[in-house]
Amino acid sequence: MANANFLELTPDAQSAGMAGTGLATTDNGSTAIFHNASTIAFSQEVMGASYSYAKINQDYALHSASLFYRIGREGIHGFAVGFRHFKDPKVLDYRPHAWDLEAAYFRNVAKNLSLSLTFRYLQAKAAESADSKNSVCLDFGATYYRNMALLDEMASWSIGFQAANLGKKLDGQKLPARLGLGGTIDLPFSIENRLQVALDFNYLLPSEIRHLQAGIGAEYNFLKYGIIRGGYHFGDNDKGTGNYASLGCGFIAGPVRCDAAWRLGGDKFNPLNDTFLFSVGFLL
Repeated sequence: MANANFLELTPDAQSAGMAGTGLATTDNGSTAIFHNASTIAFSQEVMGASYSYAKINQDYALHSASLFYRIGREGIHGFAVGFRHFKDPKVLDYRPHAWDLEAAYFRNVAKNLSLSLTFRYLQAKAAESADSKNSVCLDFGATYYRNMALLDEMASWSIGFQAANLGKKLDGQKLPARLGLGGTIDLPFSIENRLQVALDFNYLLPSEIRHLQAGIGAEYNFLKYGIIRGGYHFGDNDKGTGNYASLGCGFIAGPVRCDAAWRLGGDKFNPLNDTFLFSVGFLL
């Protein structure tokens, strides 16, 4: 899998615990660059960073890191950077790999609307004797965010759209370009208890993997510090990440946040089974 398909893997534990949802989630922090960077414009924090590790089926690994910063007193615009590194199992003492480096700019263009543009550089190397192959692509994102007349107007809903991985082929293979639309409802019952529910739809465009997939997930923040998550992903077992359930947990200690997630079930022969993710980061 040391090719462009690693872009379809969920790199962070928060989103993975909710079945890969994140197109309209406004508290993903810096990992939003991997889902929809425009959501950062509605974050409550000024800056943040994170590192994530995914162990996939004992043989594969995905490392990722990200950072965001909102500029100015009002923070209506800012930037984010991200890095992902995917490793295949060893073949003749060499481990094929693929990586990407990305940078995003996001901005509020109206009171409740934000837009983002992400530039991504990719590189893959399939064998020690092979030349490295590279490509570039773009993401476009948009988020609409509103408060609701519930829970003292602290409740909110948001809708996110993303056109992702739009670019040239990598080593002769089409990038997993997709169109995504998602929604999130955030219900803070009190300072210590909060429920968030997300629903995402993604349509993959290349003819070889063209299909519609969806994910639904929920996150409950209890006693201010503890977090539990769950979700289910609907997909095509022959063309994408397939059908599977997910569970996650985490805790918050001041500005530090730690999360873990597990992929459960799915097609018997899917190489993504037995995936475990861990993330650690901070928000200020």
